[in-house]
Amino acid sequence: MKRFQILPLLILLAFASCTRTVYVPVMRPAPVDVGSHIKSVAVVDRTVPEDTTAHIVESVITGSLPGLNREAAQRSIEGLVRTLENAPRYGVVRVPERLTNPEIRGNWPPLLSWDSIESIAGKYDTDAVLVLESFSSDLIVTDGKSNLRPPEERGTLLRRDFHTRGIARVKLGYRLYDVQTKTIADEFMFTHDDRWESSGNIIEMAVGQSINHRHLVNDVGFHAGIMYAERISPRWIRLNREFFTKGRFNNNFKIGVRRATVNDWNGAMDAWYRSVNSNYRKTAGRSAFNLALMYEIHGDLVKARDWAQTAYTDYGIRKARKYVSDLERRMRQEALTDHQLR
Repeated sequence: MKRFQILPLLILLAFASCTRTVYVPVMRPAPVDVGSHIKSVAVVDRTVPEDTTAHIVESVITGSLPGLNREAAQRSIEGLVRTLENAPRYGVVRVPERLTNPEIRGNWPPLLSWDSIESIAGKYDTDAVLVLESFSSDLIVTDGKSNLRPPEERGTLLRRDFHTRGIARVKLGYRLYDVQTKTIADEFMFTHDDRWESSGNIIEMAVGQSINHRHLVNDVGFHAGIMYAERISPRWIRLNREFFTKGRFNNNFKIGVRRATVNDWNGAMDAWYRSVNSNYRKTAGRSAFNLALMYEIHGDLVKARDWAQTAYTDYGIRKARKYVSDLERRMRQEALTDHQLR
């Protein structure tokens, strides 16, 4: 019985040892194409409450920490601006002035007038104005309990241990005003949250809880800003790719593997060009597959696809069939990315 339990594991380990993973950086197109004529944006915060009295009452009712919405909104813009600056699509200007919002909590305000939008775009010389139109935050306690310490450690209630957990949540909405077409290029309201846990005695909880909660909500706001930036801008990601490391009866194949292991891609390609002529069919097919990866790393997706097709159709390398599909998908995405960056 033990023999039959161990055998599948040995096969899995043997199969896994035939390949090695590399990471290929690629530019992924933005999910939303806002128009290639938009090359620069001014980012504006419109979350200053117009009715401050109603805002204070609403904060008391919901239990929000003082000033937390403002801090978290600023962190959201910071995450957005930083992400857009690191992407190749836009020039970004963060507008220091903040605009008022007639809505209290989590609703779209009326559109800004096009006179206001043109004034901002003209002042900062941008093609569009990206406005954080709405922002609200919540800190929700989903579970809480207290644990008594052993009798000799209890002392008073202040020595009791407490443990709580919950969700830090922000709801926000961005609008992108296209100055050239006088249209809303994108409008998106969404919610982002993260779970939290906290523990300590009553003194520790009283002193540290509000500080920790403030950081939690600010962090969630920051990541929400990143999420929106990735909606409208191409971004770099890493794709996992594999190359074969086992090729029998051919020293050139082994040389290629060693060169690829130290990132000598040109040297690996030269060696696998020689081993693709191997008389051993599987080694030739694996060489063709590896050459496809080399061409992808060099950015020639057409030749990469051609070699992957050869590996599958001529040599029956099953991994190559999926690789062909992956490469064709990447070619379509690259064409869209080029259009967005044009």
